[in-house]
Amino acid sequence: MGLWMEWEVAGIAAAGEDVLDTEGAARALDLSIDRIRERAGLNVTQDRMLFHEAVEARRRLLAEGHTAVHEGRPWSVVVGNVRVSLTPADHV
Repeated sequence: MGLWMEWEVAGIAAAGEDVLDTEGAARALDLSIDRIRERAGLNVTQDRMLFHEAVEARRRLLAEGHTAVHEGRPWSVVVGNVRVSLTPADHV
């Protein structure tokens, strides 16, 4: 399929990359969130909040995002400080 994925954790980090599908986007998000949680120096409350926001963003990516991009539509979600956007390759 091919997607352009952008993600951001407000005030901490942001990136974009090509992924094959929504499962690849979920893996990329997981890796990025894990790195942030390891390196950003978050306190316990911030870490837990980021974890829960990322879990919800991932859940929605695999449900709503999957449906949207298979229909050829761009999709995005904001959950707290976590933002994820997917754009089918033919829309980039």
